[in-house]
Amino acid sequence: MPPPSSPVRSSSLHAEKRLVVALAGATGFVGSHLIERLRGTVDLVALTRSPRAPESGVEWRECDLFSSTSTHAALRGADVAFYLVHSMMPSSRLFQGDFHDTDLLLADNFAKACAHAGVGRIVYLGGLVPPEGFVSQHLESRLEVEGVLQSSGIPVTCLRAGMVVGPGGSSFEILRALVSRLPWMVLPRWTRSSGQAIFLDDVVSVLAAAVEDPAFEGQTFDVVNGESLSYEDLLRESAEALGKRRVMLPVPIASTGFSKRWVQLFSGASHELVSPLIDSLQCDLPRLEPQPVIARHITHTTFKSMIAETLRRSPEAEAGAPPPTRSRARMPKQVDRTVRSLQRLPSIANHDARFVSDEYMRWLPRFFRPFIRVERVPGTARVTFSLAFLRPPLLVLELIDLGADRARDKFHIVGGLLTKTTTTGWLEFRQVAHKRYTLAAIQGFVPSLPWLIYLLTQAPVHAWVMRAFGKHLERRLREGA
Repeated sequence: MPPPSSPVRSSSLHAEKRLVVALAGATGFVGSHLIERLRGTVDLVALTRSPRAPESGVEWRECDLFSSTSTHAALRGADVAFYLVHSMMPSSRLFQGDFHDTDLLLADNFAKACAHAGVGRIVYLGGLVPPEGFVSQHLESRLEVEGVLQSSGIPVTCLRAGMVVGPGGSSFEILRALVSRLPWMVLPRWTRSSGQAIFLDDVVSVLAAAVEDPAFEGQTFDVVNGESLSYEDLLRESAEALGKRRVMLPVPIASTGFSKRWVQLFSGASHELVSPLIDSLQCDLPRLEPQPVIARHITHTTFKSMIAETLRRSPEAEAGAPPPTRSRARMPKQVDRTVRSLQRLPSIANHDARFVSDEYMRWLPRFFRPFIRVERVPGTARVTFSLAFLRPPLLVLELIDLGADRARDKFHIVGGLLTKTTTTGWLEFRQVAHKRYTLAAIQGFVPSLPWLIYLLTQAPVHAWVMRAFGKHLERRLREGA
């Protein structure tokens, strides 16, 4: 929840005009179905990374959530904003960073853009979290996103769901592929952890209700149907529904490494998708009864009914045909040779982002003494990074004036031997959720080095340097900085 000092914005939604509802994650599994549910009932603005043709009842706006400017423009005029974004899918560009750090950056851009646009309510679909015991990094990230959105001061409706089952969903495709392709299955210990599944239509119904129902405003609800079942149960019931006789052998093995590779190989899903999902399946979720405000939207109370409805809508699934291999379908036609690098740094509660960037400029030449020089150009906002024995700078950065925003320090990359462009890349240091988190990010950078050489040299060196800088900040904090 936002701290007491944060003003909570009024979310009164005017009945005299139709609501403008913005949807981030509009092309995803849940988002695309939510569009159909809301079409014609609200003025719907769907956010997408790529241009889309005009469509009846939907205004498509191009939006790069990595860009604050793009996100601000995309949310203009919105009354309610849905956030259905999770960053587990692979990218064609070089990306250095973890999905949970990416989630922080995207959520921060979205939260600040909502505040700037005067959005009255945010609705977020996250994940169920066990009340005790093991919590996966995947689910911890969902909780972090909740906190980032709430730090905006806008009322946030947090809806937590388990596995969402429905036609076309990755969860069902993985189950169907495993059952269809494996006559024998070894079931590690994690497959016996208790979990929750929810049908797609029920999730969409709850999300749609959260638009105007005051009972949802600023509240957190578990979107459950009252049934508790393990991943082993899901596999057995899927096999039965598909008419497959399968031998399943439980084994006392706790490791997930082999399971991730096994599921990836036989389901065709990417490692970026499979790995966090299997980690989350290790979490033991208790059997939960839906609260009344949720229960009225639940129509499928058992997994058997969910899979029966999924099969009814998917004739090819009923025939047992395995899904297409996702990794092949996602192969890019050409490599996007821009770089995005993102690292989490220690939280600096007593200082702003300028302290972090200044500390980096002071620390770097000491760390590489005597090889690297960092110099500020007198009379300008520029900083140069050079080798001690080479006159032309490796990089030239220019500080961008962000006005009163002290949570970000942003430098455009405007020159130097290591950059191919002078108008696209930037380095920033950012504090998120009232200084709870600190991030360092390079975005839009196009290296001048040949791509393979860059991958083998400059890229790993940058990641190593940022890890070392993080350790330096930890020492400074211990010293009372």
